[in-house]
Amino acid sequence: MPAPDVIQIIESNWPAILGAILLACFGAYLAWRNGYKARRAAAAAKFRAAVLTALQGLYPVPVAWPKNELRIRDELKERFPGLQTAVAEFETYVPWYKRKAFAESWNRYRLGDDGREIDQQDYWQYVPLKGTSVINGVVTTTHDQTKTYKLQFKTNVDHLLSFASEA
Repeated sequence: MPAPDVIQIIESNWPAILGAILLACFGAYLAWRNGYKARRAAAAAKFRAAVLTALQGLYPVPVAWPKNELRIRDELKERFPGLQTAVAEFETYVPWYKRKAFAESWNRYRLGDDGREIDQQDYWQYVPLKGTSVINGVVTTTHDQTKTYKLQFKTNVDHLLSFASEA
């Protein structure tokens, strides 16, 4: 007796074959998604821990803020390498549609609202400054961050950490 023709078997059972392939693909997707969520949650926890360790004493409550408030710039520059590593490692786990906002948040933390990427690290936004801008003898802007500089620091770090809390 001749062997059944493979093409006839496929033609007569194509719905079952297609269903099995789709079910296998769906199962593989679920396994990948579950693993990704676990990896992202672990990366978020590691990121939060790294940031909190690096900023210990300054965040969330600034109990170790330097007495000489200009020294905060040096403090943050010393803590920068650990934070930079944590940001770089976690960035791959930020969803693609939030990566630009994450990068902007990181830049705002280290450069301020109007910082330039070439500045690398600035941190003047965390120093109590007050002043006015005068152009051609006309006062154009005034700024006073003598009361808000610590709040600005907390707000910027909160925003950076908010990307890890969405895991």
